[in-house]
Amino acid sequence: MNVIDAHASSPPPAAPLTRGSRRSGARAVTTLTAALLLSVTLPARAFTIEHSEARYVDKRFQYELVVKLDAPIDRVDAVLRDYAEYPSLDGRILTARILERPAPDVVMLETTVRICLGPFCRNIKRVERVEESKHALLAVADPARSDVEFSETRSELTPALHGTTRVKYVTSVVPGFWVPALGGRRMMLKTLETATSDLFMNVEKQASE
Repeated sequence: MNVIDAHASSPPPAAPLTRGSRRSGARAVTTLTAALLLSVTLPARAFTIEHSEARYVDKRFQYELVVKLDAPIDRVDAVLRDYAEYPSLDGRILTARILERPAPDVVMLETTVRICLGPFCRNIKRVERVEESKHALLAVADPARSDVEFSETRSELTPALHGTTRVKYVTSVVPGFWVPALGGRRMMLKTLETATSDLFMNVEKQASE
């Protein structure tokens, strides 16, 4: 049996790090760490809620949202005016169709929305007169043809920095059905908040494609 000298096969000891090499290594680690942090913290889109307030005042459910979308204003405007595609913006919107255009900048729009308050759900029909102006929409419901006693919604678009769009959305609704004061009102306000936020997330997605 041959005996092999262990020292003959061992690699030579590594050279000690100099001060300069230690600084270079530290800079590399710092740069890599910063890059990893940026990749984690920066959102893929600029969807930013700047203001959100839901309240119940004078028997009206009111919600106001100011949000910035990472999409150009003309594309956002086009998505909001594509009424037939509203169900693709929010799964709660079951149907949407234009009944007529009584004037060049006026649309009679019928929608059916699924609303759930806890385990209780119902479909709400609404017929609205939508007035179109430059980068703005005003929708007022016809109570005689809707499941609401009152409904008014206004959305306004303004250009923001770096090609983004700021949206101000204000809605006020008096349902045509009973909403229990205990728990029901809170759930109704939460539904308004969640549904509107989800809708504009999808508006941003479609407008930026």
